[in-house]
Amino acid sequence: MQHAPMQPTLPKPSLLRWEIGIAMLIKILLLIGLWFLIFRWLDKPTAKPDIAGHFALPAAPQSGNPDFSSQASQEPSHVR
Repeated sequence: MQHAPMQPTLPKPSLLRWEIGIAMLIKILLLIGLWFLIFRWLDKPTAKPDIAGHFALPAAPQSGNPDFSSQASQEPSHVR
């Protein structure tokens, strides 16, 4: 009884190339989607910013006497 050694069954090289190509394509698509998720959609504000409101000066008080309570009454003198 002589048995011939079994040859391992490998898929065709062309089928293996197709599988690797499809796996690489899926990987690239997932990486592009992750890039958009991290760098594009997370930084988008929901509404356009009001630039004029951002740089606008605070409104002046309505009374005749201006309110300087937020400012220091006298600057300290620096002696050297």
